[in-house]
Amino acid sequence: MKEQLPAFVMAELFGDDLVYTGEKFDLANTKKEVPKTEKKETLSPLKKYLGNYERKIVVLVNDEKNMYVSDENLEFLSGILNACKLNLAHIALLNVNNTPLNFIELKEQLQPQYLLAFGIDALQIQLPFAMPDYQVQQYNNCAIVTAPAFQMLNNKTQEAKTEKTKLWKSLQKIFNLEK
Repeated sequence: MKEQLPAFVMAELFGDDLVYTGEKFDLANTKKEVPKTEKKETLSPLKKYLGNYERKIVVLVNDEKNMYVSDENLEFLSGILNACKLNLAHIALLNVNNTPLNFIELKEQLQPQYLLAFGIDALQIQLPFAMPDYQVQQYNNCAIVTAPAFQMLNNKTQEAKTEKTKLWKSLQKIFNLEK
């Protein structure tokens, strides 16, 4: 299977550094200082998310191995969203391992109405309070729920089933779903 990084990742990694203009140059005569250029407008790290963000729902994960999440965990998240009558078009999926952030930045740049954090506690994103998993917390016009990481929830164990039930009850509350 041939994998390819998204264009914005490639552009950020390499920019104009790999462009060969055909000019010959002598390394001995190159200038030591880089000339100032016009400041390019770059995308904020918070503009790099998976999904279309149509419903102002931010989903945070912390995945060290993937750009966003593994295919298996993406399928699990899709199942969660489906149960809530949502899909990936409704959310912005951010991996805090690749895009460190705090709640103030998140609120200023994306204005989420809902924040679901998997494997991330409130203090990690610099909320001014701690909260237990599955508690629906209103703060700054945003409904916030934290839960264990997908790796813990996406199992067939009895413990995972219990945790998924707790998550479902929170999601029913946050999205006003019928029981």
